[in-house]
Amino acid sequence: MVQVFVFLHVLAAIMMGIYLLLPFLSMRIQALTGQAQFGFLSVLFAVNRTGQLALVIALLSGGYLVSKVGNSVAWMIVSVVLFLALGALTGVLGGAMRKALSDPSGSKVKDHLGKIKSMSVICGILFFLIVGVMKFPF
Repeated sequence: MVQVFVFLHVLAAIMMGIYLLLPFLSMRIQALTGQAQFGFLSVLFAVNRTGQLALVIALLSGGYLVSKVGNSVAWMIVSVVLFLALGALTGVLGGAMRKALSDPSGSKVKDHLGKIKSMSVICGILFFLIVGVMKFPF
């Protein structure tokens, strides 16, 4: 049973790898115009939703795996805080994307572009920290 949860956990981590690419992809939005911005942002919105689903799967499978292995309490607290922070910030990012996509002509994308780019960078840094904490537990 543990191997099934390890598989789910690793699969979710691979799916969340998009958060390492998202800062670079979000920088590309401003180079596009009008409908192209709207279409590209729609794809990034769908990718963010997939990453959020993967985050939930990783949190649940990781909770089961932690119960089977003896890790320090400090490591568990840091892991949960980082996961919750990433979940919260991806929610804020999704909200900004949803507001930018509220007009199909793409006229509202420029209003929310700064927030989308900054949240993407923060989410990328947080995911990098999560991978580091998971790879090198203390």
